Amino acid sequence: MKAFLAPKEKPSPLFSEAIKIFLESKDTTVKSTVVKSYERTFKRFLEVCGDKPMRDYTGADVGHFKALMEQLPESYGKQRNDTRTVQEFVADAKKRKLARISGKSVKNHFTKLSGLWKHFLLRDLVDRNVFTGGWQFDTKSKTNRVRWSDNDLKAIAGQPWQFGTISHKTASMIVGIASYTGMRLEEICRLRPQDIQEIQGIPCILVQDHPALKGKPWTEWSAKTEAGRRVVPICTALQQAGLLDLAQRAMNQKRHYLFHDIDFKGQDKKRSAHFQRDFSKFKSRLGIGRSVVFHSFRHNVSTKLRNIHEHGEGGLRESWIDDFLGHESHDKSVGSTVYFDDVDIVNLKRVAESVKYPEFWDVKLLFIQK
Repeated sequence: MKAFLAPKEKPSPLFSEAIKIFLESKDTTVKSTVVKSYERTFKRFLEVCGDKPMRDYTGADVGHFKALMEQLPESYGKQRNDTRTVQEFVADAKKRKLARISGKSVKNHFTKLSGLWKHFLLRDLVDRNVFTGGWQFDTKSKTNRVRWSDNDLKAIAGQPWQFGTISHKTASMIVGIASYTGMRLEEICRLRPQDIQEIQGIPCILVQDHPALKGKPWTEWSAKTEAGRRVVPICTALQQAGLLDLAQRAMNQKRHYLFHDIDFKGQDKKRSAHFQRDFSKFKSRLGIGRSVVFHSFRHNVSTKLRNIHEHGEGGLRESWIDDFLGHESHDKSVGSTVYFDDVDIVNLKRVAESVKYPEFWDVKLLFIQK
């Protein structure tokens, strides 16, 4: 009677089987680098909680996983060939009293695992999503990023560029573009000759989506957000530094990208990876602290522009600055939408020309050959 009356055991796949099914469903819809990041998260969960049917995992398992992941060292994930388990990483971090991983990183692991559970919850193969419902993470940045001060800029201006894989001219132009436009590093490194165009007689950079080259799926790229797709007028300082000439040479030589001495690197296949690493070493050797990074140039441009009062001669509207930087505008009205007719381009050109630096900041001679 007990056997007859006992509720039938509901089906539920083993975790190791579930992740194969889940990743196969993702294989054709997301990039291979994203799939690999899922695989790394699932591997860590298996190490901590073991392999059992999906329904058998409880909040206690999740809490144990969270507690261990929060004890990982700050350097976790930097060395792809490191074969240590979570437990071994944590033991080493405790022994050496290393700084710990950010709450944001732990939350990213939870997001991936929550996606897995949601996939099987919709198919009635788990009872609930154990990764949702009140888990708290410390997502505050451990390092407060600040803009470049004039002293910091003076420290790097005119210095020898010490990395042979990337020329001092390329390094100067990349940093110059960032300092005057606030463009993100990957946006700059992905620039193609056809992204430099004249609109209403004004030379501009078009930050736009790139289709993949034949046989090279990693070359496909899209701007970060809808606002990220934008038109950035090229200021006089960048024109004088030779940006237009560089684009013309790349076009004449039939190069696909503006900067020929950088290439796709790493599992994420980013064109910016190599330069970002070299630039970080470069500024650190000059005594510039961790709070000032390449992305800080974006803060510089934003700060300079927003310090110009909106009213009066030379005033800049907030919506113009948002369009220039690729920020989502706070004003969602139809009238605030940019259509890039001649009036809009003139206004954006005013924004571009409003970014000023001291005389020592000469993009053409920013770095010298070692």
